[in-house]
Amino acid sequence: MFTFNLKAAIFFIALSSVIIFSQNPLLNEHSVKFENSTTVSLVGENGLIMKTTDNGVTWVEQSSNISNILFGASFNSGISLAAGENGVILRSIDNGENWQPILPGTTENLNDIEIVGSKAAVCGNNGTIYYSADYGENWTVTNSNTTNNLYDIKFINAETGFITGDLGTLLKTTDGGISWQSIEISFTNAKFNSIEAIDADNLIIIGDAGKIFLSNDGGSSWYGPNGFMYEANLNDVVFFNSNEGVIAGDNGLLLRTNDGGMSWTQADTYFSGDLYDLKAVSFYDANNGISVGGNGIEVYTTNGGVSWTDTAPIKGLFLTNSTKKSVLQLSQNYPNPFNPSTKIKYDLPFNANVTLKVYDIAGREVASLVTAYQNSGAYSVNFDASSLSSGVYIYKLSVTNSRENITKVNKMILTK
Repeated sequence: MFTFNLKAAIFFIALSSVIIFSQNPLLNEHSVKFENSTTVSLVGENGLIMKTTDNGVTWVEQSSNISNILFGASFNSGISLAAGENGVILRSIDNGENWQPILPGTTENLNDIEIVGSKAAVCGNNGTIYYSADYGENWTVTNSNTTNNLYDIKFINAETGFITGDLGTLLKTTDGGISWQSIEISFTNAKFNSIEAIDADNLIIIGDAGKIFLSNDGGSSWYGPNGFMYEANLNDVVFFNSNEGVIAGDNGLLLRTNDGGMSWTQADTYFSGDLYDLKAVSFYDANNGISVGGNGIEVYTTNGGVSWTDTAPIKGLFLTNSTKKSVLQLSQNYPNPFNPSTKIKYDLPFNANVTLKVYDIAGREVASLVTAYQNSGAYSVNFDASSLSSGVYIYKLSVTNSRENITKVNKMILTK
């Protein structure tokens, strides 16, 4: 008989996220880039490199021949570059079909890489920066004048670029990455995870604990958005034009602005928990975008980030599933908080025996919503808590078959 004790319940609530126990978890994905309107490439854990040529409906894994984590990638005119753990750089000259390792001369983790024209730059831990003048074939170390970890590179043209990092670090180059100068940001020591440079004057930097700062004078002065209250780590930012942009963050957070970053609104999604820690976001145009993150998760938008789904779009419509998906998905109940009823949605990637139960904070079972064998697909279950008192409750989804035994847990709040 299943027992659910108080310590376990408190542990789940402290995480405030979905917990997964699976024999075959999907790999974390760290970077995603559009190459054209239908082709997208991503990189991640264990040397993962994947490409889709149909906007994510099907994905093909490319052989990197390494097991290093890949944190960043960039693509330009048939040249593909990826960078990652222990100083590895991978290079392809045939649109990612074949990759060759390049060791620039460091064992520091390399966190991002970007190629613009024939020039390229890569940044990493302990202030590491290398640049290339020949499409990433050869690399030369450059002095960053910092020992802080560096996380993101953004070039606005072949000469001008920016790098962000730990402890409020912001660097700028005006010679294609050969030399870098520090931009003083003395008012914060935040970890900056990403920068978007709309042009040489208009910048936005984002980071951990909901940090967002904007500049309209090339970094000489900074200001924050109006009424911003999110505290999740913000991991990547992209702008389509001077006014419209999207931020991807932990716990499924996706934000959108249409006033140059002065205000942000949360996208229409129900993603929640560390399963949906979104690490990167990329757009082909002002409508079509993709965000990736932990556990092989990709989410898609066709309306500029107003709403997102975890199934791939084709010809403007959303498919019922993606051939790459093999992860069980348990959504945050909606509405939440609720009174007296709420809906719990989940997606089965395979046929399985399914149980969905609700527990109180002390671990006592208060409702059994599903006990059945179900085929793969999307399900929605209504939970009526009219007979229960206000408080925090736990809902637990378990699926089993001959190959899989997966459990997911999330919390919900009843307010009367």
